[in-house]
Amino acid sequence: MTTYLPLRSGEHPVEHAPLVQTQSGNQCIPQHYLEFHHTLETVEDIVAQIAYSRRYPVFVSQDDSGIFVQVGIVGPDNYKSVKHEKIVFGRRWRVEPHLPTSEIIQTVFLALKKAREHEIREQFSLISQGRFTTPFNCHHDLPLMVHLSNELMGLQGNPPDTIDGSETLKSVRFQGVEFRLLESLKLASGAYAITLGPLTSCEDFTQTYGVNLSFITPSLEATSVLHNMVAELIRLSDRHVDEGFTFDGFARFSHAVDPCVIAEMSAKYRAHPSKFMDPNVWAPQLKQVLKSMNYDVDQKRIPTLLDSEYGARIKRDLTDLGVALS
Repeated sequence: MTTYLPLRSGEHPVEHAPLVQTQSGNQCIPQHYLEFHHTLETVEDIVAQIAYSRRYPVFVSQDDSGIFVQVGIVGPDNYKSVKHEKIVFGRRWRVEPHLPTSEIIQTVFLALKKAREHEIREQFSLISQGRFTTPFNCHHDLPLMVHLSNELMGLQGNPPDTIDGSETLKSVRFQGVEFRLLESLKLASGAYAITLGPLTSCEDFTQTYGVNLSFITPSLEATSVLHNMVAELIRLSDRHVDEGFTFDGFARFSHAVDPCVIAEMSAKYRAHPSKFMDPNVWAPQLKQVLKSMNYDVDQKRIPTLLDSEYGARIKRDLTDLGVALS
């Protein structure tokens, strides 16, 4: 007996949408033959099927500008010496009503990664002038940094500090962990493979980042090492989300998912409509429906530019590139 895979909340098949048989013998309507009309309730239904961590609850809400998802972060205050649990909130990620279900899921996926990255940048500290500072956090005064750009870019003629044998590494803390240089290996490319080991144990650190931290840096200059150390921490955090993030129990972004099988699936389910139906009967009508639907979606995504110097500059740039805004 043939089973028809059900549509999810907010999904509706376009007129003349084909049914495609899956390898298991069931029939489905692929996503690109669907229209989407999401509401606060349908977005919540989708997000309710996402699992990652109770410490990163995902809120679904609405304001005057529309529906949004927002990640909460449960943990101690990064800037308090006395630690107690609290919740802080990340930025709001807008969800357009016509957004495909898969894109809503991926919006939450990206929001979680960026929320964790924000925390990493605040938890990475350097002791400077006897104080704990967070040079990689996202809250620095950018206009002031422009004014201090010569100092920040190291253009004052001071010799660069190197990580091996210097005091810089001793001043680094991440989640309270101190580090020591275990290995520095020069590669054929001229870059260096660095391995750092924690001097202090921290269960939260080892669960996500492992016992030791290894990464590539173009040089042993402290500036390069610190930037690439933070980049590696962010990469490992992203991998943690890749493996732990599931939708309806499936870890879509896990490295256990075979890209070759995804390619086969894409080739099959995104084939021309004539592969699924009589091309003389339905394909021309379906083609017109899809063309009209895609045009409507594209039109809704065009931003409105102010009648300003900046708006005029954007228009000039697009004109120079041979691109029309609408």
